[in-house]
Amino acid sequence: MKKIYSIILCLSVFGSLSAQKNIDAAEKVSKHDNVSQKVKPSAQTETKGALLWGDDFSDASTWAVTIDGSNAAGWEFSSDPTVIPVGDLSPLASSTAANGFIFVNSDANNSGDFNGDPILTTCSNVTPIDLSASSFVKLTYEHNFRWWHDTRGVRVSGDNGATWTDYEMSNETEYSLDNQNSGNPEVTSIDISAVAGGMSEVLVQFYYNDNDYWGWYWSVDDVRINEIDPFDAELNEVIAGSTGFWGVPLPYFQIPISQIAPISFSGIVQNVGVDDVNATFMATYTGVYDGISDPMTLSQGIMDTLTCTTELTAPASAATHTIEFMVVTDEEEVDEVNNVANSYTFEVNDFIYARDAGTEDGGSYNQGNEFEVGNIFDIYNDVMIHGVDVNVTSQAVEGSEVRVKLYSVDAEGEFIFITESDILPLNADDIAGITKTFPLQSPSTLMAGSSYLVVAATYGDGGVTYDLVVATSGISAASTSYYFDGTDQTWYYTTSTPMVRMNFNPDLAGIEETTNNSFEVYPNPASDVVNIKFNDATNAQISVLSLSGKEVMTSTVNGTQTSFSTNGLSNGVYMIKVSNGTDVQITKVVVRK
Repeated sequence: MKKIYSIILCLSVFGSLSAQKNIDAAEKVSKHDNVSQKVKPSAQTETKGALLWGDDFSDASTWAVTIDGSNAAGWEFSSDPTVIPVGDLSPLASSTAANGFIFVNSDANNSGDFNGDPILTTCSNVTPIDLSASSFVKLTYEHNFRWWHDTRGVRVSGDNGATWTDYEMSNETEYSLDNQNSGNPEVTSIDISAVAGGMSEVLVQFYYNDNDYWGWYWSVDDVRINEIDPFDAELNEVIAGSTGFWGVPLPYFQIPISQIAPISFSGIVQNVGVDDVNATFMATYTGVYDGISDPMTLSQGIMDTLTCTTELTAPASAATHTIEFMVVTDEEEVDEVNNVANSYTFEVNDFIYARDAGTEDGGSYNQGNEFEVGNIFDIYNDVMIHGVDVNVTSQAVEGSEVRVKLYSVDAEGEFIFITESDILPLNADDIAGITKTFPLQSPSTLMAGSSYLVVAATYGDGGVTYDLVVATSGISAASTSYYFDGTDQTWYYTTSTPMVRMNFNPDLAGIEETTNNSFEVYPNPASDVVNIKFNDATNAQISVLSLSGKEVMTSTVNGTQTSFSTNGLSNGVYMIKVSNGTDVQITKVVVRK
């Protein structure tokens, strides 16, 4: 059961944070709000097939530039890879960047939105390309960019410019506020056989339009056209995870022994060759697991999902496990570089449950205003949660007051508050990459067959500083990681995975029971009333503490017995502390209403 929320707005940052501007309700973010500094992984796939034509932009005379907007800026030639105006994407890392590349820069040549001065420009090869001897051809180019409402793409003509076919590269759907940056370089390949295959006068045209926004930029290099191999299956993406109450596979990178569950594996496979291929997806853990999908015949250009027919259940012992992925075909392929995908590694441990991949690649914040951010977790066996672990980025501000919160999910998909931690300030170690653990005030039993949300939270400092910046690592599927914006009191989802984890360690607070106590507590567990009976008459102070060490109730005893009501206490574990001035004794009591 999951609730569908609006797509996340102002979320992810990484690297240096530039000055923010004040925003009003009509516009949640501006171009320079640094909503996403995450860089996509660079494509590693090499272009296959015989090279028919290529250009590395080292000779500007082989290209023609037009400027069709009212802004005088357009495509320009550069041999300085550091001109890229986004630090995380600079310098341009294309194969021959030092020889030259084309570059259009809305960031430097515009200053506002809808000011009637749009940049609209094209760059086309001057001499038509003869592809008459090749019926099946692919266009490939290396590039990088940052999106901000701008449109970029490539057009191809097979008749010397009389007609064009448009292959748009980025738009409001493909790139958004939570997904702004390309790879460096990003390698884009397009099957242009229908337009250019067998044609003798082929033109390639790169176009850019900032749509009258103060946009970002685009750099392009190393464009080439290759023949397409007869047989070529490509493994585009792997979906790995366990499916529980939330209803979609959730990948976990740290799994406590109590939450081991079957993991399924699927591969998204595309036929990027000419002829049909019979493809099979495989997930392999040497000596432990061999997952194989049913074979599927894919026609040219068709993409489909192939799922292993068996699942992996990890052994119930602490260990690290790595799964390798590949797609194989009945046909002999010329090259199999694109038949494999990155491996999936997860760790089975005693207490930590983590959705994030473990290596910081961004962060979530709200410009010093109130927000919460965290992840959904499926629970497979009853377990007591005692705390939440959080990683923050170096942009977080020392002294920021942070807490964590635990929510259940009701039948309608609403988040229902259960408990939270004490408010703790960030110290210097916390913003130096150290995991900070927040013990919950009332550790709670998580029920098998349910889903829960844990978040890091701050009230903010009114926008004086960036306050809390929660680290992110990896990508979350839509509606599996969430962000609460305190400025509009609305939940959104984020596709950047917050480094917010469940912690089941019962010893988080470091409060230890004493032995040979002179009193007993009953009933234990208690539902309505907790009774404390002493061996001898005593005069003592009684404190009820959460496992985080917070005092939630006090009373005194003068005699052999006292009691207190559980009204106002949430379900969980508490410590009963008895002090008579010279001696302190401590024991646990469970409240279960």
